[in-house]
Order: sequence, then structure tokens, then C-alpha cells
Amino acid sequence: MARINLLPWRQEERERRNKEFMTLIVAVTLLTLLAAFASWSYFNNELDEQLDANALIEQENARLDTALTEIDSLEQRREDIISRMQVIQDLQGRRPVPVRLWDDLARAIPPALYLTNLKREGDVLTLTGLADNPNIVSSLIRNLDSSKWMGNSAVSNIQQNISAYEAAPVLNNTVTTAGETPRPVYPEDSYVQFVVTTKVQSETPVPAEDGVGG
Repeated sequence: MARINLLPWRQEERERRNKEFMTLIVAVTLLTLLAAFASWSYFNNELDEQLDANALIEQENARLDTALTEIDSLEQRREDIISRMQVIQDLQGRRPVPVRLWDDLARAIPPALYLTNLKREGDVLTLTGLADNPNIVSSLIRNLDSSKWMGNSAVSNIQQNISAYEAAPVLNNTVTTAGETPRPVYPEDSYVQFVVTTKVQSETPVPAEDGVGG
């Protein structure tokens, strides 16, 4: 029986398989590297595009911030202009008040009453004086409230003059112990002392048909 030596064939087959395996490994490695490079290129391109988009968004945000700042500045200027217009309108409305106010005040004071002090704080007038009796003070209140330029009048204080109940001094040429001639008693010594407050109307009122009563 003849014997066949298969060793060279097996060796060649093993070498062929090793070459195919190495070729496959190299091919897989190359494909892996190619896929990795393609993936890196893709994501790097996406990253660049995202960075460009972010930069564009930041630029637009900066432009919007500038526009909002300008809008706020315009709003502030608008409010300042409106405030100035309101001040001007208020001053124009108040311009005729002083002359007519004092005119109405003079006409509102009834007989047997006179003022000793007049003070204004803002829109509130405080009148201090003497009156023959409380009814005269009530008449003053009514006259002030009927004025076109005053209203909400009220008595904040009223009291009898204490000197009216003092004994009358002797009206002769005698001299007091202090060396002074005594003062005679006047009718005003029995007047009531009062304090009245009234509010000045800041806006131009509607003209009334009736004048201020006496």
C-alpha cells in the first residue's frame, strides 16, 4: 500500500488560513478605523455647526439686549415727558387760583369777624381769628364751602376769650402799681377765638351761579 505524505499540504493550508485571518483582521481594523474616522468627522462637523449656532444665538441675544435697553430708555423718556406734561398742566390749572382764592377769601369773611393769622400748608389753609359769636364762625364755614376755590372747611378749635370775664379796669388817670395806665375794655375782648381749616381746590372748578354769601 502506497503512503501519501500530507504534511506539506497541511502546512500550506495552515499558512493560507493564517493569511486569510490576518487579511480579515487588517480589513476589520481598517473598516473600524474608517468608521471611527467617519464618526469623528461627522460629530466634529456637528459640533462645529452647533458652536456656530450658539455663537449666532449669542449675537442675537446681544442685539436683543441692546434693543431692550433702548426700549427701556425710550419708556423712561416717555414717562419723564408725561410727568413734565402733568406738571405743566397742573401749573396751568393752578395759575389763576391765587388771585381768585384771595378774592373769594376776602368776600367770605363776614362782618364782626377778623383774622389774626393765615397760614397755608400745601392745599390746606388755616385761618385763625376772632368772631363776635360762634354763629359768625358758622357763617364763615358756609361762605368758604360755597367758594369755587375752597371746600371741606371745618372748625378745628373754638373757645371763649377769657379776658371778657375779667374785671374792667378803672378808666381814669390813675396809674397801676406797675406804673402803666390800664387798657380800656374793647368789644373784641368778648369775641370767641377760632381756628378754621379749608382745602384749596387744585383743579379749575366749574363756575358757580351764586356768589359767596355774606
